[in-house]
Amino acid sequence: MNRTYTIGELAELAGVSTKTLRVYERKGLLLPERNADNLYRIYTEAAVRKLEQIQLMKYLGFSLDQIELFLSRNESSGREEMLLAQKHLLEKKREQLNSVIACVERAVRECREGTADSDAFLHALGSIVKNQRSDELVVRLGKHSDEPRGWSEFIFEQAELTEGMEVLDAGAGYGNLWRYNLHRLPKKLHVTCVDKHNTHADGFCEFVKERETKGELAQGQISFAWEDLELRKTLEKYHCIFFNHVASFIQDRVSLYHRFRDSLYENGTFICTWGGLLINENAAAVLNDFLDDAAPLMMRQKKHEAMIRQYEKELHAVFKTVERQAYVTTLRFATAEEYMDYLLQVCKPVEAELEQRRPEFFAYLRRRQDSEGEYTFVRDTYLYRCKGEV
Repeated sequence: MNRTYTIGELAELAGVSTKTLRVYERKGLLLPERNADNLYRIYTEAAVRKLEQIQLMKYLGFSLDQIELFLSRNESSGREEMLLAQKHLLEKKREQLNSVIACVERAVRECREGTADSDAFLHALGSIVKNQRSDELVVRLGKHSDEPRGWSEFIFEQAELTEGMEVLDAGAGYGNLWRYNLHRLPKKLHVTCVDKHNTHADGFCEFVKERETKGELAQGQISFAWEDLELRKTLEKYHCIFFNHVASFIQDRVSLYHRFRDSLYENGTFICTWGGLLINENAAAVLNDFLDDAAPLMMRQKKHEAMIRQYEKELHAVFKTVERQAYVTTLRFATAEEYMDYLLQVCKPVEAELEQRRPEFFAYLRRRQDSEGEYTFVRDTYLYRCKGEV
């Protein structure tokens, strides 16, 4: 005779609360039988095995809605697809955790360097997180397009660098501008890279040392100054200054722009870059038919437009001529999972809703792919060539 359990007995056996079992019941995941005399819940051995399955799926990170869908599928192909999607999600969470750990490690170094003021430390911590997210985006863009190389080559060409120039890379970071154009560096051109110690800037420094050792780069042609740009006391004279996607990290951009302008030789060029408007426009176009409320995306678009107007106003206040060019690139994604992950990253205002409706969102993207034939996303970046004193 099969044993039966009361709700309290099953909760104790499984190590969960009776409240949890009632939640599973309301979701239709674990339905008890009823005692004919008193209508108390009765759980059979089959219910115990079902609860074990639910707990296993919970351990694997599935939501209750996903568990309900998984257990209702009898075909192995459908379950395999869900498991692979969950594996991808867990790998993403592991990457995020590794990113958070890296941020904490860098914050520890900030503490050791003696940042005592709490406001200054919190600002530094915020910069660490933003820097880490920017680095992650570069890696993602490199995976789905040629943007890191193509963008770096585009910037290099706009600078029109020639032999003997002195160049400043303000906030060099990963150093893509030089990694991808190493073979194009004019002779006797010298580059000073200013940045704070961080994972990618330190990695670029090691890259330079390796290329010097191999004879692929002249000794000292690229040098490093480990400083905070806003705290740097003096700036030498330069023919060209690069400020590549760094503006959002700076508290007082106008003051820094004045210092940059005053550090340029006559007819020198200041090159500043940041993301364009297509990213928000195209995200809204993709999600408009899916979201219950697209207003948060539209608000973000307006905020981004205002930010770009402010950034451009600051440049015009300091430099005599400011010329803007747009660089457009297309990202291509092999799977719906990759496309979904990218959209979650660039659509922060609606990320919570998308995550909550993840299976439904996944199916929506699959349907779009069927009708349009591929997963693509077009985005742009702005480059500003600035010269002269106002």
